[in-house]
Amino acid sequence: MANFRFRGPICQTRDWFDGLDEGTLARGRTPAVGPVAGGTSNQAPRRVRVTAKGRCAFLNPQAQGTVQAPASAFKRLRDGSDRPTISDPTPRSSYTWPDKSTSNAIERRIEIGSQSFVLIVPGGGDSASKNLPTPGQVAEALRVVPSGQRALTKTVVVCPTAAPGSNSRETTAGMGGSGVVELYPVDRAQTQNDFDNRMTHECGHNYHEKFWQGNPEEMQRWQNAADADSVRPSPYAARNTGEDFCEFLILYNTTQGTSCEEIAKEIYPNRWNKMRSYVSP
Repeated sequence: MANFRFRGPICQTRDWFDGLDEGTLARGRTPAVGPVAGGTSNQAPRRVRVTAKGRCAFLNPQAQGTVQAPASAFKRLRDGSDRPTISDPTPRSSYTWPDKSTSNAIERRIEIGSQSFVLIVPGGGDSASKNLPTPGQVAEALRVVPSGQRALTKTVVVCPTAAPGSNSRETTAGMGGSGVVELYPVDRAQTQNDFDNRMTHECGHNYHEKFWQGNPEEMQRWQNAADADSVRPSPYAARNTGEDFCEFLILYNTTQGTSCEEIAKEIYPNRWNKMRSYVSP
């Protein structure tokens, strides 16, 4: 098998409010878990699809777009995390953004416990009009990511310009890979909960590199687990193996140790077991 290498950043997360456009995002076929009704007596029965209800309903496969865990689920994670501190701003007269344009920027450092992150935001104060997060919102979003996962992210860049490849049909809201998370302008107002979901997803790309980079066999093991489950967390998860990992990671982080954990295991048993072999606190 050829050597495996991430080109990074490898995630291109759409605007989390947008529905899927069939022309831009492929849907994957869900493999059957058991034989069709009417099979011979020595065949295993078809697995009954489990439906989550009430406060756990966000676990059900999304009909369009991406996974969106509720604010209450992130509050639990945030309450168990150290409070962040944000350094005073350091102006940078010129910064090259992902689209290769340059402008002035501001650098800060976010500290959460013993972990430190570089934050780059645009100068000029145009973040609000582009629905970009404030430094405080970035810090709070990092705070919901469990420390063992968060440790693989080193830099967060809040970009004033659209992501390379964005167009009128598809807005890239975030990218992750190679220790970097990039957040881009979107058309609609964002809440802390939107940034919590997005940061968890994008940090997930930096996290799975720990296990998959240079190890395509391990990446295939995740794909095998995903294929063995009867459903996908969202249509976006069908885009590729990495997106599936990150979409499910949101569900794993927000339900582990809660009353929703057992139903998450029932809906996604193979992903759950595989993620459990990866996840550190």
